[in-house]
Amino acid sequence: MSISCIAIDDDPHSLENLIAYMDKLPDLKLIQTFTEPTQALAEISASNPVDIIFLDVEMPSLSGIELAGLLRQKTKHLVFTTAHARYAIDAFKVDADAYLLKPYSILHFTKTINNLYPTGKKEVNPFSIFEENFFYIPLQGDDGNLIRINLNDLIAVEDIEHDVQFKTTVSTFLSSRSNFTKMLNMLKKHSAFIQISPTVIIAKQHIKSVLGDSILLSNEAMYTVFDAYKDQFARFVKSNQSGENPGPRTL
Repeated sequence: MSISCIAIDDDPHSLENLIAYMDKLPDLKLIQTFTEPTQALAEISASNPVDIIFLDVEMPSLSGIELAGLLRQKTKHLVFTTAHARYAIDAFKVDADAYLLKPYSILHFTKTINNLYPTGKKEVNPFSIFEENFFYIPLQGDDGNLIRINLNDLIAVEDIEHDVQFKTTVSTFLSSRSNFTKMLNMLKKHSAFIQISPTVIIAKQHIKSVLGDSILLSNEAMYTVFDAYKDQFARFVKSNQSGENPGPRTL
């Protein structure tokens, strides 16, 4: 298997480290590197799509987030490599597949590639898009404060008018600067989450019981499965039932 790659980073040292890691994985084929984002935009736009683009965030003239939005259709997978965790939400708004925080190890790099291109039979990590199984959300206000959300702790995400509510095992957080649609699309990529209404997506592992059309979660929150999502939810429930007769359900 040959995986074509392009690397974009204005820091030559970071670029050298990335290339050194890529050299250790024979399936990765480095097509081209760029240190200037505007040059990368011009040349990649006129070239054939590749399998992976590795992309720094903070670069002169054009940020990695802006560049990713312009080049997303030119790659199957988009992997950000940056020293700044605060850009994680912005990265996933442009449909990033992974987010590597510098300095990352060869182990983390290899794990990211294996998550994108799994080989053999192995346990699938439902949170593979996240390098460390967490992400950050901006809190209310304009002070730039972020709160870390651990995916294992995430119970539900709900769109509430102009805010997005994140319910976790630790607390409930409200963010007016998060985009629910982008968050929904990000979480739906993983088998660990399931959408039950136009405004709610929940973590399967935190479903405590299914009561007719209602779901009781581990934090005692109750949600109703909307009609448009009942078939999908019923398939999930059926696939996770024991061999015993589960009794009547209304889903």
